[in-house]
Amino acid sequence: MTDPHQIADDPFAGAPPASGDPAIAGAPDDASVPTLTAASWQQAEAQLYPAVTERPDLYQRIVLLVRRTVDRLREQGPSTSALLAAADRGAELVAEVADESGVSAAELDLDLVARAALAMRYREVRGEQSLLRRLRLIADARRAGQPWVVTEEAGHPEGDPFLPYHRLEVEVGTGRALLVSATADDDFHDVHHTVRIVHMDLDSGVVQEIPAGEPAATFPDAAAREARAAAIKAAG
Repeated sequence: MTDPHQIADDPFAGAPPASGDPAIAGAPDDASVPTLTAASWQQAEAQLYPAVTERPDLYQRIVLLVRRTVDRLREQGPSTSALLAAADRGAELVAEVADESGVSAAELDLDLVARAALAMRYREVRGEQSLLRRLRLIADARRAGQPWVVTEEAGHPEGDPFLPYHRLEVEVGTGRALLVSATADDDFHDVHHTVRIVHMDLDSGVVQEIPAGEPAATFPDAAAREARAAAIKAAG
């Protein structure tokens, strides 16, 4: 069951792992998914579902096969290497799932179904790898005696309307965390700087809202934002 306090707009949820960074990948020898390959999987979703909106029977079979193929892919764990291996035999994999589940594959483009399933599972894998990465960084910081650790950071720290900044920093002993950000205003003319106190579950890596917590504090610039973040960490 989803935690009611889990943050729905976590800016790092499902963030793609950095290419070639073994600290982020699901396994030491995990591979990054080429951009064109990932795009092909996403395009399959866009092609597959709208084409059968007037065929409820066909649509239902597609949804079932995609979901059951995703279930099969989940058995491989949070590994992009496993997804790439599955992609090499995508149509064959869907055919096996269809046979085992008794869902007819008649009139279906099995390669398209396979790529749609890979797109769905890839989004899940990116989220799972992000959580694993957070937990590894926290464990490393704890061993090194560091009280706080940055588990994610992206964008321009000073603030750029067209390049949002987000940082997640965690107190390794308690799970107390800061979401520090700089994002564009509605007109993309200025930047809002914020610091938000949240909590990370140290068992799962999931970032959660603090019940009855304070709203995010807004600041005029990056210096004021960072001064507030430093004050929160120093206060303990």
